[in-house]
Amino acid sequence: MNIQTNLNKAFSFSLVALTATSLSFATIIPAKVAFAQVKVEPLITRSVINEGMNGTWNLQWKVNGLLYKGRLKMNGNFGTMVVNVTRPNGRRVYFEQQMNMHRQRNGYTLQGNRPTYPGRDAINRNYQPDNFYVELDDSGHLKMKNCSDYSGYIPVRMTKIN
Repeated sequence: MNIQTNLNKAFSFSLVALTATSLSFATIIPAKVAFAQVKVEPLITRSVINEGMNGTWNLQWKVNGLLYKGRLKMNGNFGTMVVNVTRPNGRRVYFEQQMNMHRQRNGYTLQGNRPTYPGRDAINRNYQPDNFYVELDDSGHLKMKNCSDYSGYIPVRMTKIN
């Protein structure tokens, strides 16, 4: 045999071995291939500041003799609040705002932002977002004050609905 014939045989044997190896790998690959799933984390990964605030609350406070009534819905550190107030002319006005909870030294704040007309995305420039300071009193009950750029803190009556 000449060298060319030996090379052809070696090459043919290599192809047969490669094909057999490929087939044997193909038979051991499972029918369902598991790929790593990408876990999407929320942008804010801090824990909930106060789970006791989760749920729906009725809030009431007075500013310059006007009674403000708010319906606060919190889920974790975020929520929404719809506020209504009856003006001296008898006209009732409604506002909706997004609420964010932030940790403070002895309690936390609920900061309103982006006041809109309820059910619409139009920003209401006539309403300043509300800011509340919340803490536990000596008996362990939540105590809230409105601190929205009024003169001093205004007490807020809180009633949990659910």
